Amino acid sequence: MSLAQQPVVSVELKPDTCTIGDDVFCTLTVLKKPTLVLNYPQLNDTASFMPFEIRYIEKLPLEQRDAADNLVTEKLRYTLTVFDTGMQRLPALSIAYSDEQTRRQDTLIVPSVRQIYVVSALDTSRKDIADIKPVQTLPFPTWIWLAGAGVLILLCVAVYFIYASLKKRGKKIASPNIVVTKSPYETAIEKLQALESAPLESQADFKKYYSDLSDAVREFLEQHYGFPAMEQLTSEIYETLLRRRPREEAMLARQLLEKADLVKFAKFYPSALEAKESLQLAYRVVEIAKPISTEPLTSVKG
Repeated sequence: MSLAQQPVVSVELKPDTCTIGDDVFCTLTVLKKPTLVLNYPQLNDTASFMPFEIRYIEKLPLEQRDAADNLVTEKLRYTLTVFDTGMQRLPALSIAYSDEQTRRQDTLIVPSVRQIYVVSALDTSRKDIADIKPVQTLPFPTWIWLAGAGVLILLCVAVYFIYASLKKRGKKIASPNIVVTKSPYETAIEKLQALESAPLESQADFKKYYSDLSDAVREFLEQHYGFPAMEQLTSEIYETLLRRRPREEAMLARQLLEKADLVKFAKFYPSALEAKESLQLAYRVVEIAKPISTEPLTSVKG
């Protein structure tokens, strides 16, 4: 294929500096013949942009047409992310293409010419986390013991008289077997409420906090929407929600689960304020699916 028939590709990478886990935008601008079909890197093609990961691909509309040379301009914008710090270089891209008119095929190599500096989200100027202070035992007032003993005595007396009265009438006390079924929404809310008082004083606390937060949301998504969210990657959960729910809901879940993945796998530890913000984001994910009636279904087995 002659040089005049080859597509011309330019690469733009923005921004120049970002924080680990942030969105990075790579735009490919291709000047080509209308009969050329290019095989661009796809969402599941993890090796093309290493060490970057592909989050989203958007094909932009044609911007111009050169009538004299019969050429068109095609644009693709890749939303990427990276979890390594320091200077990160965009790798050389290999793009296969074919001519629908001549049936010829070839491969275009776009050299590595773009790079970005990635900084850590941790404050490196902070001192090491101080040791956890021992739990202090507060004095327990005596009157509470006395009040509790009095209530217990009254309760025992009341139970005795009730039992004696029923026995006298020849009736048996039946203890119904009550089964309470909770909805996925109620279960998730209870787990999130329990995290409100979780300690956030050490790295182990943050890791357990975000692990429990991620499990609560994943279990809710699995039970409420009926897909194996506990076994899927965050990107797979996002794609599943995109097919079933509005894009805004899918992006909320992805934002929360990606932050949890950073804490669990990338040794990223946010501040306590960021942890509470993540909890509020989890509430938003669950509240979207809040049922009209959240009263538990109660059945009594004789």
